[in-house]
Amino acid sequence: MTDMFVPETKNPPAKVKDMGIVGLVLDGAGVYNAKSGEIIFLPRGCEVSGRIVDNLMDALLEKCGIQRVDCRDLEEAVYSLAERYVRDHKEKVLSWAQISGRELLFCGWAATEEDAVRKAEAAASAIKDALSECLSQFSLTRVVSPKKNMVISGLCMTNKGSFNSVGGVKCSVCGRIFLADSVYINKEAPVNADAEESELRDIYTPGAHTIPLLCKQLGLQPKDTLKAMLYTVESPGGGKELLFAMIRGDRDISITKLSAYVETKFPGSVFRRAEADEIVAAFGEVAGFCGPVGVPENVNMVADMSLKDGKNFVVGGNRPDYHRTGCCWGRDFEPEVADLLLYQESVLCPECGGELKEAEVRRICTIEGYDAVLNGATALTCRDREGVSVWPYRWRGVVSLESLLLSVYERGNRDKI
Repeated sequence: MTDMFVPETKNPPAKVKDMGIVGLVLDGAGVYNAKSGEIIFLPRGCEVSGRIVDNLMDALLEKCGIQRVDCRDLEEAVYSLAERYVRDHKEKVLSWAQISGRELLFCGWAATEEDAVRKAEAAASAIKDALSECLSQFSLTRVVSPKKNMVISGLCMTNKGSFNSVGGVKCSVCGRIFLADSVYINKEAPVNADAEESELRDIYTPGAHTIPLLCKQLGLQPKDTLKAMLYTVESPGGGKELLFAMIRGDRDISITKLSAYVETKFPGSVFRRAEADEIVAAFGEVAGFCGPVGVPENVNMVADMSLKDGKNFVVGGNRPDYHRTGCCWGRDFEPEVADLLLYQESVLCPECGGELKEAEVRRICTIEGYDAVLNGATALTCRDREGVSVWPYRWRGVVSLESLLLSVYERGNRDKI
């Protein structure tokens, strides 16, 4: 029997910042080709990757009933398999997995949105459990995405310059990792919740057309102000509507989350920043001073959940150089509510209230559930003795085996697999 090829080297690859690649090379498990930017797995790397796959597949099978197949196109094959066998085997043939290149793919059908979400969450939990030994810092975060009922990202901390890394934030207290568009579970008390409602009144604020200028002029904290953004929503038929989106003055709106809201509210539409003439046509010459009180009836309004039930906000007065103080939710404005928050350092951790700090993270996996028809696919249907059964929802996931292996080597945890 031929011995496994494991080259010995004491020198890390030059100019490589990814500590996972360094660990892979020093262990004789891989090679980094600087010219092509390719990571080549050597026999030991393939062996470790194979053990990771086995652990993941065992967990997905045991906890979710996901079984492995071999096909050219899993998305196409899973429909064919379900359509072919669902009459006789029911739920057993609604979910499958396969290895494609350096990715573990899995997907399936669900009868309801809740079932699709449940199955996607179960798969995410199974992956986390399978990686608990070798990736103790592995973190799951739910992310808002257009046309998706839910998206879960599996993340692991890494260094800047690492392969397959993205920017995120990490709580300095509890260690939770979030992406810019992670779902925000608001556990904060409403702004000025214990205060008495003040009278709504106009106040002259010359030149205060930004939050910093307004706060400096009135001696305010940004959280006591309201940040307003105006967008134009264009429908497939060519119609246009203004959308007035708002958030606390110390926070920013996520365009991805706003896209998800627009897709739900105005299916098939696109949006962009409103142009000056469009704002003037609706509000008049009020650039920098738009507010939620007295908004024209033909303007749609949506507020981030951080504004809900808040009191005594300072808001635009809808006329040049004027703001309004004492603006209260429910009494003076009450638009639709959505999660619009962009996660960044100025935001506190929704889990423990700790400070969030910028962090570089490696995306290990993505799991999502969605309406098949809404995403351009067909619903699975089956006629059996009980009538017609329909599975209109899909769920799917992908694990990057390359990112996973690099993260394992970055932590020196090869022997824990």
